[in-house]
Amino acid sequence: MNYRVVWRKRVSERLSVYQFLARERGRDPHALPRAIEEINLKLSDDPSGLGESRSGEERVLVVFPLSVFYEVFEEAQVVMIYAAVHYPQMRA
Repeated sequence: MNYRVVWRKRVSERLSVYQFLARERGRDPHALPRAIEEINLKLSDDPSGLGESRSGEERVLVVFPLSVFYEVFEEAQVVMIYAAVHYPQMRA
């Protein structure tokens, strides 16, 4: 199946800030774009079968260094990403 993945505007804007901070702090500048690409690819294929369920219809998917919170709208075949958390370093 092909779902359309939609990132809320405020989430996209926040990702730009995360990307800027990663470069400023000498971290891998490609890690975040790779995670975004992988998230888009995975969620466009099987969003309901991925991640972990949360309250209601909410789900969370982790692709280091990013966690996204999303909801799947089956009838419209749309995935709405409404929040993201950036983890610039792996925790031991």
